[in-house]
Amino acid sequence: MFYEIWAWISMVLGVGMCAVIIFFLVKKDDSREKEEAAREYFDAHGHWPDEA
Repeated sequence: MFYEIWAWISMVLGVGMCAVIIFFLVKKDDSREKEEAAREYFDAHGHWPDEA
């Protein structure tokens, strides 16, 4: 009985970890695009977008 419960817990945790990995692979990270836009702004105006 103990081994069956342990098997189910292990299976659920394994599937959950796979879901977390897939989530982070699919999630879009736009920080690189923001950095590139800020650099283009700096090249055009001579200061960073958040500076006065």
